[in-house]
Amino acid sequence: MNKSGELPGTVVLVHPNLLTDPANKKNQIGIIISADLENDNVLVSFGDEGVALFSSNALFILREPDDIRHAALLDETLMPYPDFYDIMEACTLAELSLHREAIRIAMENPMVLEYAMDRLDYELGLNRHNGMGR
Repeated sequence: MNKSGELPGTVVLVHPNLLTDPANKKNQIGIIISADLENDNVLVSFGDEGVALFSSNALFILREPDDIRHAALLDETLMPYPDFYDIMEACTLAELSLHREAIRIAMENPMVLEYAMDRLDYELGLNRHNGMGR
């Protein structure tokens, strides 16, 4: 992933397990308006529901479709078929730039969230992955 100048317009999911959520936007889809990575401030629009400010670790973004597919195919025999199907469907939607639809699948299936999305701070290299997940 890139830096703050390339983030506006990126579709994000607010962390579904966000502990502090004064804007009450947990598990909602929004679009990044602006980002000040030096101060770890990301402004997200929720359309008619307004805007809210988040840290990069409170937001998930879609991984690259090739990365999603590769990880899912490596683990295909280890997961239930419905989960694999949902992951591949999210991957296809991401390839078609139907990001909101792909994220909606991730919102409904924790396995898809794990394979198809990553925290924004990890993608930007602001924090190292803590080894959870795959």
